[in-house]
Amino acid sequence: MATVLPAGLSEEAVTKAIDAFADALGAENVITDAQALREFRDPYAYKASDEWDASAAVMPTTTEQVQAVVRIANEYGVPLWTIGQGRNNTYGGAAPRVRGSVIVNLRNMNRVLEVNEDLCYAVVEPGVRWFDLHDALEAAGGRCWPSIPDLGWGSVVGNTLEYGRGYTPYGDHATNVCGMEVVLPDGEVLRTGMGGQTGNTAWHVYQHSYGPSLDRLFMQSNFGIVTQMGVWVMPRPEVYAACGATWQGEEALEAVVETLRGLMLEGIVRNYPVMGRGIAAGMDAKPFIDPTDETWRLRFALYGRQAIVDAHWAIAEEALGAIPGVEVFCHQMQGTDRHKEARGHDEQVQCGIPEMDLMDLFKTPFGEDTGHLDFSPVGPLTGKDVVETYRLVRRLYDRHGWPYLGGLLLSPRSVIHVTTTFFDPNDEERTREVYAAYDEMVLELAKVAKVPYRTNIHHMDLVADQLDFNDHIQRRVNERLKDALDPNGIIQPGKQGIWPANRR
Repeated sequence: MATVLPAGLSEEAVTKAIDAFADALGAENVITDAQALREFRDPYAYKASDEWDASAAVMPTTTEQVQAVVRIANEYGVPLWTIGQGRNNTYGGAAPRVRGSVIVNLRNMNRVLEVNEDLCYAVVEPGVRWFDLHDALEAAGGRCWPSIPDLGWGSVVGNTLEYGRGYTPYGDHATNVCGMEVVLPDGEVLRTGMGGQTGNTAWHVYQHSYGPSLDRLFMQSNFGIVTQMGVWVMPRPEVYAACGATWQGEEALEAVVETLRGLMLEGIVRNYPVMGRGIAAGMDAKPFIDPTDETWRLRFALYGRQAIVDAHWAIAEEALGAIPGVEVFCHQMQGTDRHKEARGHDEQVQCGIPEMDLMDLFKTPFGEDTGHLDFSPVGPLTGKDVVETYRLVRRLYDRHGWPYLGGLLLSPRSVIHVTTTFFDPNDEERTREVYAAYDEMVLELAKVAKVPYRTNIHHMDLVADQLDFNDHIQRRVNERLKDALDPNGIIQPGKQGIWPANRR
């Protein structure tokens, strides 16, 4: 029996749905115990809050079981909230937007279904973690590397669907998707791209479709549940070079951005660099959080045959080293050297070796329960815009008396400004203050036409409200799609501010 009910549903309807889930999946794969369900709360919301509690969690292991769950939810009108691993903590973790939703926990769908070293792709289920993908690639022969985010415990599928980032040349994870299997809101199964033809061997190597390509519809959306995904991985290089630079001051920051953009557009630097200040994870420095440290640190990497890496480093060293106050460094190693124990975090993530060191660092401000809330607007990669946005965001933090701790995630044409606030989620007043300040930051950045590239469950409607062109046409089109695909509004209602008609 459920102890938490979604608004508008009776206890009888939810109880019948839970009984039907147990019949379809086995009682052992349905969680209703209130204490056990706390695992699926937002870990960085106020600890005593039940605002985001689920009514139950179900744990399917096959696509067919996911279909059964969706069909039962339609029958009883029960909203579902899907997670791969549910580890996206600063954005809400596993918690649903609608209180009383049933969590569709896909952690047990954790098979790497295929690794193709010749064509450099893998096919994964949504419960596959970055650790699992790395291990599968190594077991297959080690000729391919994954791109990974900073923490290895998350879902490959979940991170990719949220436009997650890594740091190799394949670091824009959403661009490396090739072929999905999706359970639609009515329980039917769709295979995108060339998967539309049974047995087509181009499914995971050709990214387009005959007709419209539908893969992007299922990214940051609530239009279906992805049960398989093809992901491209990079061929192991002969040589890998972990490189970086340090400097102080905004003048050098602007010059570094301008120089690095040229190096990326030219193809000298092919990975996804990071620069920041106040936090260092470990390549040229031991891990630390120190808001008084005004040193900016850049990390980037070079890959390829020895002669290519040497030539590219000579170009990068000359270009960056010519900027007054900038010091550069580089550490080369063989692509076959996978001994992570000898490396810092920055070196590991740029060659696809997952770990959890950054989580330990992020627990230092308030101990084991430390929470952090990331604010991550996106803008163009020009030195002037980067400095202006940095100044604006820093002023917002100063207004609240909070330190600026930031990192810039770079691509050749854009930059994501990620800043974070640490707090103790056992302190209700402080926690609510942090989330309220996020509202202010969204509205202030909207004045200069910027929004976060993703956000937590608390602020999805607010961010969606800022996309105002033509009377919020993006949201209105999303709502039309939602109503057509999911007329009962059962798949993740409210995600990214997309509400079904019955909850608008």
